[in-house]
Amino acid sequence: MGVWIDNLRSLLRYKEVLILHGNVRDTGYILDGKRVRGFGDLIRRIARDMNFEEVITWGVIYDDKGKLGGPLWSTERIENLKTGESSSRVTSARDREVVILTKWLENEIRDYSKRRLFIINYLDKLTPYSSRGIYPKDIATLITLIQKIIDNIAPTNRLIMVALRDTMIPVEYYTNSPRVAVMEIPKPDKDERLTFFSSKLSGKLKPDELEMLSNITDGLYMRDLDNILRDVLEELKNGSITRYTLRKIVNRYRLGTEDDPWSKLPLVGPPKGLIDSAEPWFRSRVIGQDEAVTEVVKALKKARAGVVGLASGQESKPKAVFFFAGPTGVGKTFLAKKLAEYLFDTEEAFIRFDMSEFKEEHTISKLIGSPPGYVGYEEGGKLTNAIREKPFSVVLFDEIEKAHPRIMDIFLQILDDGRLTDSRGQTVYFTESVIIFTSNIGTRATDSFGKPIDERDKLRALEMIEDPQDRKRRIREHFIESVRNFFIYEISRPELLNRIGSHIVVFNYLDTYEVQRKLIEVKLKDIANNFREKFSHVGYRLRFSERVPDYFLEKHKASIARFGGRGLVNAIDDEVGHLLAQQMLLAEQMAKRDVLFYIDLTEKGKLICRIVKT
Repeated sequence: MGVWIDNLRSLLRYKEVLILHGNVRDTGYILDGKRVRGFGDLIRRIARDMNFEEVITWGVIYDDKGKLGGPLWSTERIENLKTGESSSRVTSARDREVVILTKWLENEIRDYSKRRLFIINYLDKLTPYSSRGIYPKDIATLITLIQKIIDNIAPTNRLIMVALRDTMIPVEYYTNSPRVAVMEIPKPDKDERLTFFSSKLSGKLKPDELEMLSNITDGLYMRDLDNILRDVLEELKNGSITRYTLRKIVNRYRLGTEDDPWSKLPLVGPPKGLIDSAEPWFRSRVIGQDEAVTEVVKALKKARAGVVGLASGQESKPKAVFFFAGPTGVGKTFLAKKLAEYLFDTEEAFIRFDMSEFKEEHTISKLIGSPPGYVGYEEGGKLTNAIREKPFSVVLFDEIEKAHPRIMDIFLQILDDGRLTDSRGQTVYFTESVIIFTSNIGTRATDSFGKPIDERDKLRALEMIEDPQDRKRRIREHFIESVRNFFIYEISRPELLNRIGSHIVVFNYLDTYEVQRKLIEVKLKDIANNFREKFSHVGYRLRFSERVPDYFLEKHKASIARFGGRGLVNAIDDEVGHLLAQQMLLAEQMAKRDVLFYIDLTEKGKLICRIVKT
């Protein structure tokens, strides 16, 4: 039985009025280890167990045994509730509600003779919230009546008001009201899910499979659990069932798809064997970051093997979490893109959020959506919408230190539970995604509050160490310490640091000859390949001489060492593009096809482009 059931019973003992919201429309609940259908049935059973003699709700009365006693508010009774009032005066649903609430206030709600439980359903529709606190006359009348009922209810009676969300009802009901308690009804917790599946599948599934099933169904409704149970039983008719099949079934209702790219990652063999060729695949594309690549591949192996979350016993966490730290332009974002390509065969599975757009506390609504009644509510959140559309993705939160500390709180739920609820109450799942935070922490002159700090000065001192290995080690330690200080002392979020754990990945400076030349060679190769693909319809090709990499290295080595490879790409594009444009226009003018453009150096060391073959 869920903890919330005990809390509900406890509140019913000590509070006259409860406002219940959240998961109130599910098709079932677990009460004392047994399945109960419908929220109304659940409340009536609890009321019976607590010795209430009647349960009175809109239009229906139940006795202490839960037996339906017939219509409480028949047309005849409504007509005679007020002295001299005829049926012609009850002309709308609002009139009827006013009449019923007035009757409750004048008689039943004050009555000590019986222990009654009153229920008002759809409170948020009956008296919807107004952000300005101004209500139409008929709504204001209902609010006033309900407030009077709250103030005058007999100590032996109880009133339960049910809404989808507490933010969608008037605050007048519970503000400065000692008789009122507000409680959220959650979706089935792990114990409830395990109880439910065990009652139906014990003996058909192994204990560890039941445990796994209860873990990966976190955040689902009872209706979803019913459907999953039905599909599992159907699958069992054909024999035994595997853990992989269980995950496929759950994903139908959790993600809306049975597809699982993670299970398709090959264990061995080209071109992207996880075990024997993953690191070479990444290292051939992400230059000079062998240590970072090794850390990423280790995490991929854990995700592929299905051992994520063993220490916590939770299988609903993201597949991997990283914090990429280091100087600018060294490949942090590029590695994240290549990770998306490796895992999901397309860089379109890469989702990036620039956290400098979230400096203010209120901008959290951009990620999860605006609250009800506010502009943009119907659009939802950028983050929740993106994950709902692409549950299999690499999500990058770039320059995380620039976000407001309050926004960090949403990452706790993502990293802990692998899910997030948007402003419309819809849950999205991060269980199939990789979460990456990037940052320039360690290179800053001011902290996130604008106060001067010495990170940059310390880093410059370390850059002067002559021994390459000692310099590399000390710089790595500097970045890790800076990240830890940021979470612990600067924004006071050590709990988020704990979720990231040991996955602080430090990127190296691109400051050696070998790394810089390899970086340039790879960029030139990418340019040639992209050129061939773009102009294949006319047979155009591009080739660079062996002297060209040295030309760009000599020209840009200081910039690469200081600012990484980001500026290099633009510099090569500009210089090569200018030369190519002239020769391509000439070839077009001469109506030449199947042309090879050759980029070389003159005797004076100047870059030149020639048409060498037709």
